[in-house]
Amino acid sequence: MEPMTYSIRYWQPLERAFDRMRRFLFEPFDLVTWMVLGFSAWLATLGSGSGGGGNLAGDPTNIGDSFERAASSLFDNIFLVGLVGMAGIVVLAIVAVLLWLSSRGKFIFLDNVVHERAEISNPWHRYKNLGNSLFLWRVAFVGVVIAVLAAAALIPAIPAALISGGSFDDLSIFAMTSWGLVFGLAAVVVVIISLFVSLFLDSFVVPIMYRFDLSATEAWKHLVPWLKAHPGSFVLYGFFVLLLTMGFAIVSMLACLLTCCIAALPYIGTVVLLPLWVTYRHLSLEWLAQFDPGFDIFTPLVTTETEEAFVVADSEV
Repeated sequence: MEPMTYSIRYWQPLERAFDRMRRFLFEPFDLVTWMVLGFSAWLATLGSGSGGGGNLAGDPTNIGDSFERAASSLFDNIFLVGLVGMAGIVVLAIVAVLLWLSSRGKFIFLDNVVHERAEISNPWHRYKNLGNSLFLWRVAFVGVVIAVLAAAALIPAIPAALISGGSFDDLSIFAMTSWGLVFGLAAVVVVIISLFVSLFLDSFVVPIMYRFDLSATEAWKHLVPWLKAHPGSFVLYGFFVLLLTMGFAIVSMLACLLTCCIAALPYIGTVVLLPLWVTYRHLSLEWLAQFDPGFDIFTPLVTTETEEAFVVADSEV
């Protein structure tokens, strides 16, 4: 059997997405629909958007003294350390709540867009399990990213600190500059990979979870073969979305100027720019459906034969 060939388009899915948005939001225009749908879009986007230390001497005999001085400094400022620790816990708790809400909100907004309706309560309960699965995956992913960045900072910093001995001579400057370059390069790589993972998660994994009622990990397993078979197409999709994001930013700034910054308010801004959010949500669905009919989220999935056809097509990638 000859390998399947694909003609992946970028502009045509955007045109179809825009046409779906226009029919949904403007034929006819309904303010209540805009307000409720805008709330689900706002819910889906929640959460999207030190220094110092002890002197570690280069002479191994001085390392114990350095740790002793650091420990003494820590106990002298134990109250401040406690406040910082409590603030950190509060921030982490807020971030976790936002991730949890947005994980559920992504399925609410997607369901509203697919069925061209505006509901909150029913899809909130209906997609509880999918939202929780997405939340746990995102938390794990954030933890991995933080761990990788911490390792990228500490691994080159330890020899740099040992070499510098806490002084600011030429060797110390060279050591710290080397650490900065290594960490900077690692951070750039991690950030780029994280952005692509986040983009694919929102654009493709969430719709796959929604369509086939899969956990986040299972949805990734369905998507990865296509990523391996067509990496260039998915990378180009990322750059295409980047260009659209730049245009989105320009429109957002104009909306802020024309509304005296009212459009900058969290929920109000989402309602004002709702056509852009709905078009973007449609875009990823239209683009992914080019690879296989099983990905067409607008086609009802009612028979086991349809699922079997999707699995067969997935195995042929």
